[in-house]
Amino acid sequence: MHPTSSRYLLRDSLGHLATQFSKAVLRRINQEFAAGGHAVTGEQWTALVHIWDAEGLTQQELGQRLIKDKTTIARLVAGLERQGYVRRKPGASDRRERLLALSERGRADMPVLAALVQGVLDQACAGIDAHELSLCRRVLARARQNLVGSKA
Repeated sequence: MHPTSSRYLLRDSLGHLATQFSKAVLRRINQEFAAGGHAVTGEQWTALVHIWDAEGLTQQELGQRLIKDKTTIARLVAGLERQGYVRRKPGASDRRERLLALSERGRADMPVLAALVQGVLDQACAGIDAHELSLCRRVLARARQNLVGSKA
């Protein structure tokens, strides 16, 4: 017989709960985007937000922030570029470096997409008080930092 504290229980796993929450949020975001006629996925949205927040971000920096490999980021950015949401420009000092910026379409659509996402998050957090949400954010941020450090 194992004491509960030393036995892995999926239902109590912070990683499992965070993953299930993330999947549920992304699924709902995808549904809201599709219903609004937006051809953006939740994963693409996450990339767009980082580019929106830090215009001139490199693909490598985006990969670090999203904790994704080079190939995945290249494919993600290529899709956003094809859809007209982002532009890639060569870096000033290294022409192989790709700097990311929102296109006119990207800048125009971000407030609409952000409102849809905020609606999903508001629904997800309904009935949870501000203190609990703040504590949850701090715990998840600290746990993430324990694994990936402060750079990501």
